[in-house]
Amino acid sequence: MRGGVRSRRSVRLAAVGTAALVAGVLPGTNSAASGGQGELSLSYACQFASGEQDVTVAFAEQFPQTGDVGKPIVPGDLSMAVTIPRAGVTAMLPSGTGSVSAEGDLKTRVTQGTSAVDTDWPGLAAEDTSVAGTDDLVLTLTGKVPGVTVSAAGDVTFSVGELALTLHPQQAAGGTPTTPDPGASTADTTAPDATAAPADTGSADVTGTCTPAPDQDPALATVHVPGTPGLPAPGRSGSGAAGSGSHASGRSPVATGSGSGTSSATTDAGQAQTPDGTIVPQDEPVHSGLTTCGKVPIAPLDPARLPPVNPGAVVLPQPGQPPFPPVSQCGFAVGFSNVNKLKGAMIVNDPHDKPAMAEINSGQRKVLDWAHQYIEVDSIIALTLPPSHSTFLTYGFMPTTADVEFVPRGVFTVVQVGDDFFNQPILTTIGGYQDIRIHNVKINGTPLDVGPNCHTATPVDVVMHGRKDGQLPDNDGLPDYDIKDGGPLTDDNLVIPPFTGCASHGEDLDALFTSALSGPGNSLNLSQGHLCDPVQLPESCQPEIQIPPLPQRKK
Repeated sequence: MRGGVRSRRSVRLAAVGTAALVAGVLPGTNSAASGGQGELSLSYACQFASGEQDVTVAFAEQFPQTGDVGKPIVPGDLSMAVTIPRAGVTAMLPSGTGSVSAEGDLKTRVTQGTSAVDTDWPGLAAEDTSVAGTDDLVLTLTGKVPGVTVSAAGDVTFSVGELALTLHPQQAAGGTPTTPDPGASTADTTAPDATAAPADTGSADVTGTCTPAPDQDPALATVHVPGTPGLPAPGRSGSGAAGSGSHASGRSPVATGSGSGTSSATTDAGQAQTPDGTIVPQDEPVHSGLTTCGKVPIAPLDPARLPPVNPGAVVLPQPGQPPFPPVSQCGFAVGFSNVNKLKGAMIVNDPHDKPAMAEINSGQRKVLDWAHQYIEVDSIIALTLPPSHSTFLTYGFMPTTADVEFVPRGVFTVVQVGDDFFNQPILTTIGGYQDIRIHNVKINGTPLDVGPNCHTATPVDVVMHGRKDGQLPDNDGLPDYDIKDGGPLTDDNLVIPPFTGCASHGEDLDALFTSALSGPGNSLNLSQGHLCDPVQLPESCQPEIQIPPLPQRKK
């Protein structure tokens, strides 16, 4: 009987752990408050002269529920409680210290869509606090913080970062100060030797630089600025507007998730701040450092992805003729994948984290049908995407990390139809198969065993579409795509198959992953850069092969 109870309990625990995981593997929930009271607790690692010390910092700050384009968003006073373990207090403060005050300088990041600015919140101060007793020392630093003005609509997120901390020890009445040993371990609770040489004064400052521990969401609060995301305020230049609060690839709007995996896509680009605090995107390019392609892929076209050929059309090379010689081209494509059930997105082929380059064998087959004014060019693409490492604060308090891997099943087949000569739009379809695998899962730093082979039971059928019609009088006005010059590519109905092979301590977790992730209505939105053609057009590879910026929402 007890064994049955233990078994049911293990099932429930596995279900809870996996629910926490699947809410954070792809898009996760944001810990940031939506306006109102922003509250956040983070672990920090501080470097003091006495050694590294782990501390906990609890933030509390009032934020407006909404903001206005062109007007400052001013948060309320910040309260920042820094908790230092007793062992650390003993190691870093001179003996005889009776109380300590503190000053802090907090680095923060304000993001809106693809725009971001780093700011300082200086002048934070804590009054004298007694160090008597054996409890941990809690220093509560408070102060006013500067506001920020945005020049476009969209959600504005305030995130905390590095903390510069200065402690001002005060000697107790009759105390004899000594300097702590810089080599003393912060785990040693023994007071410093009272016979050590005294410091120059009884209140020598103790300074340290504190960095947030990894795998935490640093978002403190999000303020909604109503309006159409990405549109500037009246009288402002559109180029000076902050990016929208969401991303898309050209013709298909797509909202990003609120997890920090997405945040990493929006905060690495170079940004600037005007004197009035307005966020201004600088669009700093990411450099590939590459000027030529790799190995040209050799593989057959997928016949299931080729359109039927009309009678009388000419297919080249004709039957019995040798295949066309390989034509090597290459380029980069980056973007986001949306998951319908979780209403969020994850970055694909992060341009800031060693993105993979697509290798193309161009023009393997051509179909010419002059009677129907039809021209078709078929190619193949080989691409192995790097894993996406995602970090989220699941349920608003549980840090969850996981690697999501895309495993190709062969090459992609490219079909391009239409021609400028006939005043036709050029339509491109890129189709192929990928497995989705999930591994290296940790919840609050503790590994969660999902097994070595947690993956989709069948490959994901990826079918991306691009369109070029800017040369036509009745064009749709949206960004163009063609395989040579690049542009936006979209799969608007990406179906995620059920999962299999997912296990935790002998429990079958396939159904949990399937219910949380699998199904239709997902999407893939990429931005492709210009292709490098090292043989026919070597100048197209200079000065380097382009890594495009991440796509943004277009209205």
